[in-house]
Amino acid sequence: MQSRTNALWLAVASCLLLCGAPLARAQNPTIEIPLERCDRLPIVIIKVGEANMRFLVDTAATSMLNAKSFPTGHSKDVRIASWNGTTSASAREVSLAELSLGNRRLLSVKLPAIDLSAIAKACGGPIDGIFGVDLLEQMNVTIDLKRSVARLGVPPMNSNELSLIAEMDKAMQDCSDAFNEANAEKLGQCFDADFVMSTPEGEYRSREQATEHFRSRFFALDPRVHLSMTMNDQQAVGDVVWTSYDYSLESPALHITGRGMMLCRRSENRWYILSMHETASETRTSPAR
Repeated sequence: MQSRTNALWLAVASCLLLCGAPLARAQNPTIEIPLERCDRLPIVIIKVGEANMRFLVDTAATSMLNAKSFPTGHSKDVRIASWNGTTSASAREVSLAELSLGNRRLLSVKLPAIDLSAIAKACGGPIDGIFGVDLLEQMNVTIDLKRSVARLGVPPMNSNELSLIAEMDKAMQDCSDAFNEANAEKLGQCFDADFVMSTPEGEYRSREQATEHFRSRFFALDPRVHLSMTMNDQQAVGDVVWTSYDYSLESPALHITGRGMMLCRRSENRWYILSMHETASETRTSPAR
């Protein structure tokens, strides 16, 4: 069962990324972002966490970071592609909690980091990385060199996809209600048997582990913690919906806000959460009185 779920996750995640995740529901689905220049090559401003960073766009290379801009990470052998082939190299692998361009956002991105100071020197300004073909595909970005813009265009969703997403939203509202009612049994029914949850506090695998985490971490508090979730960007593929969301957990003694990604699947007319991956942006606790 675990291998089947992992295979489903990988297949759906790959499809969603190549289809352009995250995809925002907007009246005008096309966004244009001005480009800067380094000689004949374009530069795009990528937001990494809360920092704006300059990435050189290279449609023939894989994405990488400038080791001077990202000094942390661990060394490993990686394969780096460029216009004249793919080679093996030893580089640091850096984990980025969040990377965004316009309304596109990726969480938990791992990229190699090598010394790009020579390129930065040639450009006459800082270069924090190379925005390559892999991230261009994942974020569904096209480069219009003639007009010097990056285009984030997405096709509008059809009625079946919109209906599926609305159905999933209703099911997730029921799950949020179960959390706010501290109903562990009802909440547990929202999770797939092989549910995986990654949070700043740790990783939980299986429906039972996740349910026990919520029961012990939040349901035992008095007064109880209130959960709010706002779905931001959603995409449907078959009977699966991928979504990013903002969340908050509030009580007189606790305040947590953050962002996450969630993968849900409809099976036998029920919705199950396959996985959740969250990053906290703010956490505060107040001493008990």
